[in-house]
Amino acid sequence: MELLVVLVGNLLTMIDMSELFGGRRRRSRAAAFARGERVEFPCVLRSEEVTDGRERRGWIAVGEGRPTWRTPGAEPVPFAPGELTMQAVDRQAVTFRSADGRTELRLHPDEAPAVLRALGG
Repeated sequence: MELLVVLVGNLLTMIDMSELFGGRRRRSRAAAFARGERVEFPCVLRSEEVTDGRERRGWIAVGEGRPTWRTPGAEPVPFAPGELTMQAVDRQAVTFRSADGRTELRLHPDEAPAVLRALGG
């Protein structure tokens, strides 16, 4: 019995709970986007026009209508970064940059394809 408790305890420490619950939210957003709904994807954005050149956490909304960007507690603003090129990728984020370097966008790798399609890139 003690061996089972130790084994279960060790397994629980190996599970990345944020990734487990984050995966559920990402699947839900992907399903809504596939149904044609407007979806807000969490991201980090640095844009001369939208964030005054500072990195900000927020959401890009895509789907019906024009893409928008918003931060917590703020109203959405139009977002049209133009063509984006992938700069870096790891398990938790894909980084894209505009050709002129004025915009940088980081998204979860699972959500990057949907957002890029919606942005026209």
